[in-house]
Amino acid sequence: FRNQGLVNKYFEKSYGWAAFPKVGKLAFIVGVGGADGEVYVKNESGVVQKVGNSKLALVSGGWSLGLTIFSEIIFFENEEAYQRFIKGNFEFEVGAKVHVLNAGGDAAARTTGSGGSASITGASGQVTDFGYHNGMATFVLPKMGAMFDVSAQGQKFFYEALTA
Repeated sequence: FRNQGLVNKYFEKSYGWAAFPKVGKLAFIVGVGGADGEVYVKNESGVVQKVGNSKLALVSGGWSLGLTIFSEIIFFENEEAYQRFIKGNFEFEVGAKVHVLNAGGDAAARTTGSGGSASITGASGQVTDFGYHNGMATFVLPKMGAMFDVSAQGQKFFYEALTA
């Protein structure tokens, strides 16, 4: 994600993030998937520290067929959003906002959940700030595979703090 120009400001300004480098999803009508990730926050000096690990579980229902692998990152706008994420079994609902980046880093598509709206940002960069939804900004980066997917999807996250 560090090579994605559209998300650089989130690395600079966010309180922290949860990164899932390799999320897999397999679907035939019902889709299932998951990933292991790491959670980072900035200390008072602005130094990034790994503070824990997280597991992502996803399930979808609807018209789905295929296999896909992607990366996902969730930026926390502030400590309150981070605390909500780590307090135990955090989950994204169907209406969560997700931003899809392309591998070249020069375009992104945005979905805003149940409202059904979407936008595309091209290389000219008309939209440079996607904003946060409930204190979080989520981006996915497709890596490989193909998926026909017209479904409702939910994600659940399980956090485990690093032990001293």
